[in-house]
Amino acid sequence: MMPQTLPLPLLVTVSALLSGCFSDTDTICERRKECFSDTLNVQSCEDDLRDWMERQDQERRRDTLADCADCVGSKTCSQIRTACIGACMGVP
Repeated sequence: MMPQTLPLPLLVTVSALLSGCFSDTDTICERRKECFSDTLNVQSCEDDLRDWMERQDQERRRDTLADCADCVGSKTCSQIRTACIGACMGVP
């Protein structure tokens, strides 16, 4: 029984680590579309952010995306314009 339960926690952990970045890009791009450009292609935006993160200094850029997503995800559109400038500085 033990061998069958071991892979599940490992799978959940790996999935959580991988989905963190993807949910951050989704949050940022959805809020960009909602607040700034209703014609924004969300999938293309997410792809661009993932490409940006993977180019160099991945850990720092992943942290930057997480900080930005945390800020924009909890604010109204008008609050984002002023409150999230610092958190999202450098995010393309």
